[in-house]
Amino acid sequence: MAEQNMQSLDAAVEETIDLAHQAIEQTRAEIARSQALSQADADLAQAIERMVDDHKGSAHEQ
Repeated sequence: MAEQNMQSLDAAVEETIDLAHQAIEQTRAEIARSQALSQADADLAQAIERMVDDHKGSAHEQ
């Protein structure tokens, strides 16, 4: 009986560890996506700012 309980406990621990590893990998993937989106957002903001500056510059030339 104790042997069976120990095997059940070992299996539960292994499953918990596997689930924790999956959660860690998912979190890492979400962090990477978030960082990529943040960088894309910053790049877009810079591009818009350059376009506005270019437009202001060309308006002054006319």
